[in-house]
Amino acid sequence: MDESNAFVLFGTADLDATQPLRESLRRQGHDVSASVSSAELLEIARRRPPAVIVLDDGLESIGGQTLIRLLRGVCPEARIILLLPPGSHPDHELNQPLVCTLISPVSEQDLGVVISAAVRDHRPSRSAAPPVIFCVDDDALFLKSLVRILRRRGYSVVGFDSPEKVLEGIPIHKPSLVFIDVLMPGMNGLDLASELREEYGDKLPFVLLTAKSSDQEIADGYRTGARYYITKPCEPDRVINIADFLLKNLGPAEKELIGSKL
Repeated sequence: MDESNAFVLFGTADLDATQPLRESLRRQGHDVSASVSSAELLEIARRRPPAVIVLDDGLESIGGQTLIRLLRGVCPEARIILLLPPGSHPDHELNQPLVCTLISPVSEQDLGVVISAAVRDHRPSRSAAPPVIFCVDDDALFLKSLVRILRRRGYSVVGFDSPEKVLEGIPIHKPSLVFIDVLMPGMNGLDLASELREEYGDKLPFVLLTAKSSDQEIADGYRTGARYYITKPCEPDRVINIADFLLKNLGPAEKELIGSKL
């Protein structure tokens, strides 16, 4: 790519702090944009995938490390520079070759050098962005395990501990599939499933998860429009097979084989 005309995107809670560096990058011939909103940042990246993203971990309440996984869904080739507050530790689940983690404060000169190196290292490909999957469960340990299984398969995954947060996140992150635990306090999984069915119809498939498996409960689940109903504890292969099948992440022969196992 032309190193003198790269698109560099800043996501920061303090635009004034990065303004001098952004102006310096523009003088070098780069296109530069910035946002203080995670939703706007994702929308900018969807419209035009950046070569480099400079991301403040304190951007809104979502957190930079969660936002990285969402950004990968829309611009998987972008080099991301994550700025963490003093005393922080990076998340080792992140794909380190695509992410540079720096501990603040970082001088304007040093950050400029890192951005220039990231621009030179950026090599866009024609590979499609991975689908975004939502997982919702009030059991923190199970949710973490489910999210990890799907991320290792290559999907961009966001975990939620309540159905209400899922409804808020859909317009922003545009998921392609939702895994929903049935038994949750307040608004339960069946309530969420019914709302998804009413709002999105067949455009947003969802899979129900539960520790219970009576015929009546399964029937209730399928009446909400669920594509599959999985009893906990879930076999990792079954979760992956269902995600692959619903998101068409397989060739025709593989689909036929996997479909017979679901």
